[in-house]
Amino acid sequence: MIDAALVALLSLALAAYLWRNGEVFIGIGSTGAVYLPLDKHVTIIGPTRSGKTTLARKIARRSGRKALVIDWNGEYGIGPKIRASRLKLNISSLNKKILAELIGISLNLNEPSIYFLYRSIKDQKIERPRDLLEAIDSYLTTTKSETEMKAAILRRLEYILDAMDKGKIPLEFIIKYNGNLIIDLSELSLVEEKILIISLILTFIYNKFRNKPITKDIKLLLIIDEAQNIIGLNIIRHIITEMAKYGIRVVMVTNVIPPEDILAHTNIVLVKPHISYRFNINNSSIIINDKIIKIYKFI
Repeated sequence: MIDAALVALLSLALAAYLWRNGEVFIGIGSTGAVYLPLDKHVTIIGPTRSGKTTLARKIARRSGRKALVIDWNGEYGIGPKIRASRLKLNISSLNKKILAELIGISLNLNEPSIYFLYRSIKDQKIERPRDLLEAIDSYLTTTKSETEMKAAILRRLEYILDAMDKGKIPLEFIIKYNGNLIIDLSELSLVEEKILIISLILTFIYNKFRNKPITKDIKLLLIIDEAQNIIGLNIIRHIITEMAKYGIRVVMVTNVIPPEDILAHTNIVLVKPHISYRFNINNSSIIINDKIIKIYKFI
């Protein structure tokens, strides 16, 4: 029988090996053991079925930090799951301009439609997602084009509100919960639903943390699965970039290269090269401050 003290010692040694001075062990490479720094955000890039999700799970488990996963396909199992439809999305505290922008980019509205949306809700009391429909429906249009915009917005917005208006779990819970947590989006059938809910969650988290002091300590590891669906949106890129100031490290799991203003604020893990990527790297690699380290095997 193995001595309990020896087991404890080995466990401590393993923990120290996996987590070293703010870095997470991810594999073996050209320099020996390869560690991923969490001093800034992380971008994990690779084509489908290249191991991105597996690596993200390992980072979450080994980081020793609270992890919140926004799970696009229901593939993560590192903690309790909350179905997205169970979240209570109180939007009363959101600035109306930001709310209109978030809805607009989620529904892929053009600029005139987003402006019309803003005008229709700016003087209304908006607490629940359903209030949006009532505000837009009651807004008096004066031109044929406004009437057409109104009808189009109502139709598209009504499709996604059913997934947002029946939840009981307040978003404050995901901040207060002391442990890993997964927001499961897999039950939602429309991409627009997922994008809007992710956008609202990110905005809520950002607004909560930006009232706290700027810190280098890691308060939350936020993993965004299938991040290519949102990181092209200007307002989301701004939120993600700013989050790092307040102790949030965002791990973006994506199959396409993010915009340069996102990449500039991340450490990059290329899980598997692909012809569409512009890195000119033929091996799995980690890129830290423009330094490329080959990775022979992820562990």
